Amino acid sequence: MRLSKKNLFILLIMSVLLLGLVACSSNGSSKKTSKDGVVEVTYWHMWTGDWKKLIDSLVDEFNESHPNIHVNALSIAGDANSKFLTAQAGGDPPDVMTQWNQVIPSWAEKGAIMSLDPYIKTNAPDLEDWMYPIVAEIGRYKDEMYAVPFSMNSFMLYYNKDVFEEVGLDSENPPKTTQELDAMQDKLWKIDNRGFIERIGFMPGWLIQWNTAFGGQWVDDAGNPTATNEKNLETLKWFESYAKKYDPKKVASFQKSLESNTINSTWPFLTGKTVFAVDGMWRLIDLQKYAPDLNYGVVPLPYPEVDGKPNASWINGNYNIIPQGAKHPEEAWEFILWLTGYKNEEWAGDMLAKGGWIPASPKITEQPGYQSYLNEIPFRNGFVDLFNSENIQITPVIPVQQYYWDRIGSAEESVMTGNKTPEEALETVQKEIEKEMGKGKSE
Repeated sequence: MRLSKKNLFILLIMSVLLLGLVACSSNGSSKKTSKDGVVEVTYWHMWTGDWKKLIDSLVDEFNESHPNIHVNALSIAGDANSKFLTAQAGGDPPDVMTQWNQVIPSWAEKGAIMSLDPYIKTNAPDLEDWMYPIVAEIGRYKDEMYAVPFSMNSFMLYYNKDVFEEVGLDSENPPKTTQELDAMQDKLWKIDNRGFIERIGFMPGWLIQWNTAFGGQWVDDAGNPTATNEKNLETLKWFESYAKKYDPKKVASFQKSLESNTINSTWPFLTGKTVFAVDGMWRLIDLQKYAPDLNYGVVPLPYPEVDGKPNASWINGNYNIIPQGAKHPEEAWEFILWLTGYKNEEWAGDMLAKGGWIPASPKITEQPGYQSYLNEIPFRNGFVDLFNSENIQITPVIPVQQYYWDRIGSAEESVMTGNKTPEEALETVQKEIEKEMGKGKSE
């Protein structure tokens, strides 16, 4: 029987539709499974070296305890942000990713990551209450949780007791105020007859860290930028005083000459090239491993005598997100919740201790195993105690958070190199952030 042109056209259309349905059911399925029915989950993270080994072991442990899910971990070196956004735009993002918290607001604003509220409401309704308040604040954007923490960081001042004793300072009396810190510097810096630096006493860095001790703020209660806040200005003027006293070009040259990275024996504080260093709790691992005999102390950041803020710190962390377009969001969420240690605090305490990490929840901190870990090196307690301080803050949770962070760093650099006054630098930041936030409102 011959088909009419009309019937042939209908048959062709039905064939195309049928092929489309088959394609959708095979390639567009939200469940990519192996032959044995196990869901394959792609996990991106930023860790390398010994920390990557620890992450790999955690992933193996999860896979062994979850027979229907297999997580494939991939360390993304280099510019992970760009790699993620490229993959996301191309429709092939990972199912889950651990990343620095600075990206959360902008990625949420762009619709690049999913709100986790539906998952939290279903099987972890008290998750936010379970966390330290500031930890929950970091992961929340416009009243929704977009990211859940894996581990947290706070920062304190390391100082070299041996050098204190060498120059006649009391090693058991470290500086409590910035004035005391300033007064020590002439004894601690070592400069040769040619004017070249052999040892740095203290050189301020991380404006976003120190302005917390000065009582500065980067946004007001309505989320508007306040870069020119008088306490921010006071902090940056304090930075400038060091740039004027110690030749910034020679300081930069000296610092450049020091081979350093975040996890090995070349950390300048560890090698005695700097007397003070502001850093996190994980540095204690380096000190244990590479300088077990170094005589050092760790104290909260010094603060101004007038209106200063004791026990201050900038807080950040490593957070897990689920990208929009993830093929396996339910399984990704199961992996994320497992990593937090929610309702499994004893295990989480032991796990976080291996990485030198700070828990996201006080319920993990109070576990006997984690307490034993803290007490092995009493300095560790100070880092965790900061999460109960009234004088801690985070990078502002606004759509341009990462950009704001970058501009603050640029302002600091421009002052320390003598290219701008503190007033000019902060006014520039204020205008830049207002302009950038204005773009978002007009789009």
